[in-house]
Amino acid sequence: MRIMREQRRGKKYEGIFMLLLLMVCFLEVSACGRQEGNEEALMMRAENAQTVSVEPQTLALVLTSRDGAENEKLIEDFQKKTDEEGVELLVRIPDVSEEEALEAGKLTGSFVLCEVDPIEYQMLLINELVAEDVDVIAIHPNHSEALEPVLTGARAVGIRICAFGQEVGEESCDAYVTAEEAPEATLELLRAEE
Repeated sequence: MRIMREQRRGKKYEGIFMLLLLMVCFLEVSACGRQEGNEEALMMRAENAQTVSVEPQTLALVLTSRDGAENEKLIEDFQKKTDEEGVELLVRIPDVSEEEALEAGKLTGSFVLCEVDPIEYQMLLINELVAEDVDVIAIHPNHSEALEPVLTGARAVGIRICAFGQEVGEESCDAYVTAEEAPEATLELLRAEE
């Protein structure tokens, strides 16, 4: 009897040993499969990363009025430069006449809650562009003092500002240039951002 018990116990241990051996083999085989699967997944991720398109930088051009004498030339110059660089161009034009814009530029006083359309339009356009998260704004300001708070706010969130045509305060822009220099100056601000 004792011999039979020992034989059963030996077979029991033998069975447990075989079961453990099978589990180890199974774990090794599944680990190899997972490793190969991981390698395949990593290769697929690398291939996908190469095909993911990076959003182009965005430059916004804000003009003074819908009928400004230099609008067409400026838009054409900006479009040419941005096309060469692969940059997206957004053009925003206030719905006011050139005469109204010129009158607004001569105003003095407080502009915190201005109801002067040319100035208010540009303020709203700047705020919209901030919400759209553009990289650089090129603006021909209708009024230097009135636009300073919104331009300063745009700079505070990381948007670069290039003013041309009418100077604004240093805290309101990163560059002040002539209208002819504006397309290249804004691209330089974009390049500095990279």
